[in-house]
Amino acid sequence: MTRPPEDGVGEPADELGRLRTQIDELDRALTAIRAGDVDAVVLAGPHGHQLYTLVSADRPYRVIVEEMGDGAVTVSERGIVLYANQRLADLVGADRAALLGREVTELVHASTANTLLSLLATTAPGTTHQEELELVHAEGSTVPVLASVTGLDIEGVIVRCLILADLTDRRRGEEELAGAYAELSRSAHELEEAQRIGRIGSWFWNAATDEVSWSAQMFRIFGIDPTSSGTTFRRALAASFHPEDATLATTARDRAFADRRPFVVEQRIVHADGDVRQTVTRGEVVSDAEGAAAGIRGTTQDVTEQRRAVTAVLEARAALMRQTMELAEEHRIKESLQRAVLPARLPSVAGVELAARYLPADMPSLVGGDWYDAFCLPDGSLAVATGDVVGHDLEAAATMGQVRNALRAYAFSDDRPAEVLARLNRLITGLGDTGLATALFGCIDPAQRMFRWACGGHPPPLLIGASGVRLLSGPAGVMLGAFPAARYADAHTAVEPGDLLVLYTDGLIERRDRDLDDGFAALARAAGDLGGQPAETVCATLMDRLLPDQEHEDDVCLLVLRVLPADIPRPYTAAIPGSRTGPMPGAPETEAGRATTTPGYGSW
Repeated sequence: MTRPPEDGVGEPADELGRLRTQIDELDRALTAIRAGDVDAVVLAGPHGHQLYTLVSADRPYRVIVEEMGDGAVTVSERGIVLYANQRLADLVGADRAALLGREVTELVHASTANTLLSLLATTAPGTTHQEELELVHAEGSTVPVLASVTGLDIEGVIVRCLILADLTDRRRGEEELAGAYAELSRSAHELEEAQRIGRIGSWFWNAATDEVSWSAQMFRIFGIDPTSSGTTFRRALAASFHPEDATLATTARDRAFADRRPFVVEQRIVHADGDVRQTVTRGEVVSDAEGAAAGIRGTTQDVTEQRRAVTAVLEARAALMRQTMELAEEHRIKESLQRAVLPARLPSVAGVELAARYLPADMPSLVGGDWYDAFCLPDGSLAVATGDVVGHDLEAAATMGQVRNALRAYAFSDDRPAEVLARLNRLITGLGDTGLATALFGCIDPAQRMFRWACGGHPPPLLIGASGVRLLSGPAGVMLGAFPAARYADAHTAVEPGDLLVLYTDGLIERRDRDLDDGFAALARAAGDLGGQPAETVCATLMDRLLPDQEHEDDVCLLVLRVLPADIPRPYTAAIPGSRTGPMPGAPETEAGRATTTPGYGSW
């Protein structure tokens, strides 16, 4: 490259040296040109750098490409940039003059450099080839381009002209199109899945061609091979309708064309395996631009499972209603039977006051075998009993009647309470129905002030006296019906005037959410302030406190006996329904500071 002398005149010796240097440089350049090692010469002058190629015939080409919207570059046979238009300089973000003399592969991303070299090598004069490349912008980003390379032979000099079309907008458009297509495909897939899950298919009937277009789900609903078409499809479609419903769709279509109103038709579809499906078809007329009817579009839904579910619900509801009515009737019968075998009136005995309650279980199916009894014995003493036959059915209620009547019969034989329970146990085991029962039986002679009793697996009596409240303890006794040879023992408890004896069944104290000892403690607390109260008051108060307006899952029997002081006349006593005045305030503990409880039934 030669440079003009700088403005001003220096020393003669310096000027001479500078000229000699320029001559040497020009000599080396000429030598290189003659040897074919130089493609072009770039000279620096007062108007900037100028490129001089060895052939001037490409000047018309430059005039054309200078105004092109695409990048253009001319490279030598060895890939050196001889010319670049302004558009190319803009694409790579570089000064146009700085591109001259660079290797063309420096303009592209390393990943496409070999592609460009191959493209240049294979493009002979007179041919054109294309490849997509990635230009590298000065800021580091890449610019996709379509490179069209044409080989030229200009008076024996081989050059390649590259036209580089910016593909950025096209790539963006392709990405948007691909995204739109993916979204459309996803939507179509979701629609198909929704139709499959909902068992809904869509269709369109073209009035002009009499052709029907179906979604994939329609073929599943009708049980038709999705690959069938033409005559095969029409035959399969005609054969799929239930004979009684074959004309419904055609009739609905003709009516819709006449009145232009949507329609709904229910049809039965018969699959090849004989399975009958219930379908609901909805359709509406589609008009063309002129308003003429072009066809009908609609949906068909397989509602077989819904209809079967509705039928099952109706059948279950009817069965539940029948069962409820049967249970209510059974409850009425059991309660009537139970009340029939319970004493209609409590006995009147000198020196004793009696009160009783019976409450059936809230649930109709749980009325069981709870019972109580009170009657006078030939010796003038008073017999009292409570019991519970295991079970909550008519059989339990019937067994309860047998047990109560048998106990009365055995009690009149003048046997001790323990022997009465032993005989009752042998009776129950002898029935052979594996029934079980609990019972507490006792006798009291007010004149002797002694309560003699025996227990067979039943909750112990509660004594409310002047000294406080306590559960009576006695010899253990197994449930009736468990062992034929079971033995029972008597217990004796002295009573004083004003004392109260409380006999009850487990429904009064047992709860699912607490253990049995807690139930006994609750009973003692409820009775803590009832000492000296009338039997009726004690009976009503205990029921209200222990069953305060809540559901009870078991029958409840309560029998209260009060020993009257000598100066109090004997009142009239009778069994009455339990009061429901709500819970009363908590009762104080016994005089010992706590309610007296006993372990489970087996330790009494």
